[in-house]
Amino acid sequence: MWGAELMQSRAVEYKGYEICLGSVYKDGEPLFHYYVPLGERDGGVEQGKRIIDQMGRERD
Repeated sequence: MWGAELMQSRAVEYKGYEICLGSVYKDGEPLFHYYVPLGERDGGVEQGKRIIDQMGRERD
């Protein structure tokens, strides 16, 4: 279970969502997962922020 613990510890709070590398959670439940190219690391968190921003625009 080492990988799951690492993902949780690297979670980033953003606009009420929690972003891990390649996954977005709301209230502890996974909302969606997205593909992150190998070697991108923290770029995957930035990609998650872009997806959340896009979701917000689509609701308006």
